[in-house]
Amino acid sequence: MICFGQKKDKNITTMHAKETRLQEIIEGTKQYVIPLFQRPYSWTSKEWSILWKDIAELAEMENPRTHFMGSVVNMPTTSVPHGVSKFLLIDGQQRLTTIFIILALLRNKARNDGNNKLADKIHNTLLVNQYEEGLDYYKLLPTQDDRKPFMNIINLENISDSKINEAYLFFEKKIKNSLCSSEKILKILTDNLSIVSIVLGSDDNP
Repeated sequence: MICFGQKKDKNITTMHAKETRLQEIIEGTKQYVIPLFQRPYSWTSKEWSILWKDIAELAEMENPRTHFMGSVVNMPTTSVPHGVSKFLLIDGQQRLTTIFIILALLRNKARNDGNNKLADKIHNTLLVNQYEEGLDYYKLLPTQDDRKPFMNIINLENISDSKINEAYLFFEKKIKNSLCSSEKILKILTDNLSIVSIVLGSDDNP
């Protein structure tokens, strides 16, 4: 683990970072909240194409390597006695939102292929907090402009006109035309994509 910052006492570190797999970022009962000062989802086909090219190349390998896809900077919010652990997503919202869209598509493909076990696994462990209600149900909570389109994708409701919808349609076509199985693409996403997770301390300025 790579650590940054200095300890102010034995319990508080101003900032720390570690390289980890994507699955470790999103599994468990937690929620990443995109703060209002962040810009809306803005990736286009340029960024989508680069990401898909990386995923497709890894999926075609017999023994895929680890692929570094950037950093995610977050800050824990004030903890509550019960409920979901929440983190403000300071940086990395574009790539993380895109990953959630791809996971939703893999869930849908698995369901259409009759693989309900895989579909349920993706939905309940990677997309939502299964036993939570209201907004706490979602592992990712975008800004207001993106929230409804994102929730529609997660909930299998009618998708609306938005950048998130454009991303959904782009990757839907890519996955449909791919020769790789949902299981293989999912394994690439969860096991082979590497992220540096940077967690800010309470005294850090996001």
